Amino acid sequence: SNGINAEYGDVLIFETVSGIVRRKLTGHLADVETVRFYPSDKVLLTGGADMCLKIWSVEDGSCPVTIPAHKRLISSVEIIDRGKEIVSASSDGSVKVWRCGDQSCLETLSPEVGEINDISLFPGSAEGGGKLCSVSSNGTLSLHNLGQQDRLATYRRTGGELTACTAVNDVTVIAGSDRGETLTFDTRNFSTPVSISQRSRFRVTNICKDYSGTSSVWVSQGDGECYLYSTQEPFPALTLSGGDSEGILGLAVAEGLVLTSAKDKIVRRYTL
Repeated sequence: SNGINAEYGDVLIFETVSGIVRRKLTGHLADVETVRFYPSDKVLLTGGADMCLKIWSVEDGSCPVTIPAHKRLISSVEIIDRGKEIVSASSDGSVKVWRCGDQSCLETLSPEVGEINDISLFPGSAEGGGKLCSVSSNGTLSLHNLGQQDRLATYRRTGGELTACTAVNDVTVIAGSDRGETLTFDTRNFSTPVSISQRSRFRVTNICKDYSGTSSVWVSQGDGECYLYSTQEPFPALTLSGGDSEGILGLAVAEGLVLTSAKDKIVRRYTL
């Protein structure tokens, strides 16, 4: 299986078992901020501080598609279904849906909530429709109906940012804050979180779904903590690293495997 490390405009694709770098992708003119594998694992989507989206061939390293997508850095990307359409979010405050074939923008969402820090597609989203959640620098979590330019609901957290989010299933969204909080929401009653947990006061940097098929998620924080969080339990079900580690910037989860990248420029591999 492949892993990814992005630095200074380059993307390194490496074997997760051996750590051997298999390919270096060069083309972004500034830091690469976000990456996603297509479902085939043969194509990679990246977004950078150069405001561009790029689509790469993992097999030969070519980049057939470059989209000048935003006015500021691209903070998060998602791939809809098999990848004919993609979604990008930016610190310019917009979320955009793109058709890869002709590189056209199909939809622009501007929720007017400040910089967009992260987005997550709901399960079952398909071309031309689906739901998406986004979190922003002014503490807003928004639910969007793709294809209809319709914002379904919003929640505003006062006094700080919401930094990461993931749609766990059709009704559950988990978001993180710059104060180390993990907030769980039921989309059927969005006015207040179902629960709020705070492991530490350091920024939640990533939230990723677990492969177990439950409502558990992996959470990483700016103090180096990485743990499995369940909406059903008051304490982490499993902790991989503690607050004495380097701050975690990136987090990826596969079946039986968790990868983290930290401020010390080291990618760490945890076998579950």
